[in-house]
Amino acid sequence: MAREPSRIISIGGCSYRLSPDVKGALLPDTLVQKLSRFDEDFIPTTVVEWMGSQFSPRDLEVTCQRFSKTDDVWSDHFLSLIILQQPAGVQEKPKSKRILSVDRSKAGLSEGPHFVSRATGHVFRALKLLPDTHEAFVGAVRRKSCSGSMFCELSLEYGVPVPSRLHFEQDRRPLAGLRFAVKDTIAVKGTRTGYGSQAWRDSHPAEKTTAPCIELLLDAGAVLVGKLKTTEFAEGLDPCEWIDSVCPYNPRGDGQQKPSSSSTGSAVAAAAYDWLDFTVGTDTGGSIRHPAGVNGVYGQRPSHGLISVEGVLGATDLFNTVGIFARQVELFARIGSLLVSPTEPPVAIPAERNYNLLYPTRAAQTVNPDPHHGGQHRWFPHPSIDLAFWTEAEKQIESIVRKLEAKLDCERIPFNLNELWRATPPIGQPRSLDEAAGHIYSTITTASAVHGGLDEFIHDYSTANNGRPPNISELVSRRLEYGRSVSAETISTALEAMQAFRTWTDTTLFGSYDQNATTLLIFPQSCGRPEYRDHVPDRVSLFNDTFSIYSFGYLVGCPDYTIPVAEIPYLSKVTGEVEHLPVSISLIGRPGSDKELFDVMLHLRKTGVISDVAAGQRLFSDTGNGDFRLKT
Repeated sequence: MAREPSRIISIGGCSYRLSPDVKGALLPDTLVQKLSRFDEDFIPTTVVEWMGSQFSPRDLEVTCQRFSKTDDVWSDHFLSLIILQQPAGVQEKPKSKRILSVDRSKAGLSEGPHFVSRATGHVFRALKLLPDTHEAFVGAVRRKSCSGSMFCELSLEYGVPVPSRLHFEQDRRPLAGLRFAVKDTIAVKGTRTGYGSQAWRDSHPAEKTTAPCIELLLDAGAVLVGKLKTTEFAEGLDPCEWIDSVCPYNPRGDGQQKPSSSSTGSAVAAAAYDWLDFTVGTDTGGSIRHPAGVNGVYGQRPSHGLISVEGVLGATDLFNTVGIFARQVELFARIGSLLVSPTEPPVAIPAERNYNLLYPTRAAQTVNPDPHHGGQHRWFPHPSIDLAFWTEAEKQIESIVRKLEAKLDCERIPFNLNELWRATPPIGQPRSLDEAAGHIYSTITTASAVHGGLDEFIHDYSTANNGRPPNISELVSRRLEYGRSVSAETISTALEAMQAFRTWTDTTLFGSYDQNATTLLIFPQSCGRPEYRDHVPDRVSLFNDTFSIYSFGYLVGCPDYTIPVAEIPYLSKVTGEVEHLPVSISLIGRPGSDKELFDVMLHLRKTGVISDVAAGQRLFSDTGNGDFRLKT
């Protein structure tokens, strides 16, 4: 990865670099002469758009207050020099030696922090360098030029360069100035895609194009600042199973909880860094939804096929999708809606809409959640279970469900999915849902990964390295070996079972209720259980081939959004203190109902059912006494 060639400047205890996009605006010679009194080669400068002739100390104070409230890059350390952009006809010029006036029609500067070259008078935008404290990034990136489509990679030694939000205040594009980073399975022109493997990165050239889904965000004005870590070949791995780099650190609780996979870096960065507005990940079998849950952020798996996966690596395009992580509901809905429907106008949602709120429960005799899939295979408590047996997370979620019923003016519809399937199985399918659908994912993804490029990569790498194979973890090697053994007949059977489940979901599950209403399916996503990152999982079995709650996304193609709703306490074995972990739910709709789900979320945000979350250790904002609570 290239070392950053540009000058690093430290002021006020923070590091900055000059924006390399262009040489920068050039001050007139008459003003350059006035720069000789400064000691710095590059003078910290604040640019202010000012239409009047007078600029008083009070005006400066108000401007600084506005900048401080708006921006996290600007500080009062940029007040060494002030450049006022004024209309050409303004006659009276500032008398202060540290204030220069320029013709706004000629200078074309943006407001905010800059550096001015004392020698030449060139004005450069300031980029703040921020550390990757949670090991989420593969590397930083920047455009090679302000108008070009090529990016280059930067070392993290200096931090991630972040532009001022003030620089984009006059940009009217829908995502102007929003900062984001992308999972390192997605092509960005001029950078190498690592796919979670150093051997893969080393043996592949820089990308010649940027994935269309990322181009869409860039065209809308979003600013790409880096690429984010993923697990090896986007497989499901625990922190102790990473071989080429350090697994990112989940910021919630004691900071030592598992961050999930495979969009690990994307979830961690969204949860840890308030200077990032959103991140992009991919979801094949749960790789956005579960990381979003345990890291306490919003996560989007869109309807399958709505967002292009061109230029996106993954086990199989049959299941793979691209989606986002975010902390703010409005941003989540705005960016997600743009991705799923960039050219269509917003859907007109009727003011009076009815809802079917499907509420899957455990069997009547089951008190504790089913441990399958590390606790992911869980439903709501059966209505007959005494509240005394409910977990704290289940009680928190119950509070949210009641508010959902009230705000959406509907009543939940309890049902047991396993019993419903057992009573109405498709012809030719087993009466056990686990037997019918549990094997589909592992069969198709492992076979597709092997035949879709990984075996070819292993062969080519070995040939180019005198027979030495690429470094691949034991678990991934075992899964690939399994994929090689999958027969065409087994794949065909899995595809038939997938179609059977998809049809059954549409006709029997979703189709059994009011078809003029919007159908919503909810279930618990994360329940605030500690899972320490140093825990070594039992890998005797390669897969847990039981029915997964994520099947509605990858088998049916439903949109599935993770929503953080609460946080619950636990006693950390690391800190010895009471810490807090996220509780979240999943909100699922019929394929193609993505915008309706966003509309529901915006309504729930407006009515106080859900709220934005904060970056860092805790999800919800400080009440002033150190107590963080869910808004009600």
